[in-house]
Amino acid sequence: MELEDLLEGAGEATEPPPPPPGGIPKQWLPGWIRWSTKWIALPFVLIDLFMQKMARKLVRPPFKQEGACKRRGNCCHYVMIRYSKNLIGRLFFLWYTQFHGFYPRMKKPQIYLGKKMYVMGCRYLQKDGSCGQYRFRPLVCRQWPVIEHFGYPHILKGCGYRSNPPYPAESDDELEGNPLLKIIK
Repeated sequence: MELEDLLEGAGEATEPPPPPPGGIPKQWLPGWIRWSTKWIALPFVLIDLFMQKMARKLVRPPFKQEGACKRRGNCCHYVMIRYSKNLIGRLFFLWYTQFHGFYPRMKKPQIYLGKKMYVMGCRYLQKDGSCGQYRFRPLVCRQWPVIEHFGYPHILKGCGYRSNPPYPAESDDELEGNPLLKIIK
């Protein structure tokens, strides 16, 4: 099954997907190491989020986020983590799997939006669609849905969020009325 078809079907699914073949792998890193590292990293994550919010106030993205989470867990079943062969990429994979509790849903990386990505699931998703590690959730979860400054928003179908352009779309008629824009045109 292609990744695009899988994500399209997830938007209409009423039941969670089955676990990956072989089940959810165990984390081999001891819990006390995972938790102490998360406590150390939490202030830096919060500072990063605050700075991103400040940047969004100064330079608004071209799309607005609207709606609210439906707590279906689709975003937790299909988390995309960028694939990389180098040491940094392997360390990120280790960070996401051992510290944040993600596990690979597919054995091989998939192509998504022209990039190789791991398709991961989260072991902390609870049956009611809430997060069992909400205060210590990773940055990828804190920033969901992704509304970028450059490019289009990344929102899973059926999650409850949607995006709308914050400004009315420009038409050729508006350009015709402005003599300064005729020079550019």
